[in-house]
Amino acid sequence: MVRNKYLHVGDILGAHGLKGALIVYSHTRPADAVAGYSCWWLGETAETAKRYALKRCWQHGKRMLAEIEGVIDCSGAEALKGLKIWISSDEVESDEDEYLWVELIGCQVVRQGRRELLGTVIALEEYGAQDNLLVKTVEGAELQGEWLIPFTGQVVTEVNLDDGIIVVDMPEGMDACFTPRF
Repeated sequence: MVRNKYLHVGDILGAHGLKGALIVYSHTRPADAVAGYSCWWLGETAETAKRYALKRCWQHGKRMLAEIEGVIDCSGAEALKGLKIWISSDEVESDEDEYLWVELIGCQVVRQGRRELLGTVIALEEYGAQDNLLVKTVEGAELQGEWLIPFTGQVVTEVNLDDGIIVVDMPEGMDACFTPRF
């Protein structure tokens, strides 16, 4: 399990108003979940981020607005434009059958039964109905490419984060989820 790492949960898009409110694009689901953390780390990377206490955060149209300690005017807020919002993964609560996307990236994906290695999770993508694992074939595979595998209980039968293995049961027709790359 990935812990003691930082998760990228949003981006500072700019300043709002004269009192230093930040316009925030939230990557959390729901979007207002980004407001549930008492401090944010702001920076281009997690390693360079600086800690800010969150004073207030609220929904404003499709975006979030936030006020943080130490930012009291428009120019202070504008100076933070383009920075990413990070939180400690230790602050994120998840049930036993829930996973943070960052925990799944890098896992090996194998077919159930045959234990055939399909590849490595390089990203997760959301397309409305469900999340999808983007899996790149391993080097040396007969056919190079990417799988887009639905992250549902019907397809994903086992997730073992300790071993970095995700087992999938690929029903008939799932080969259509493969895109060859030459």
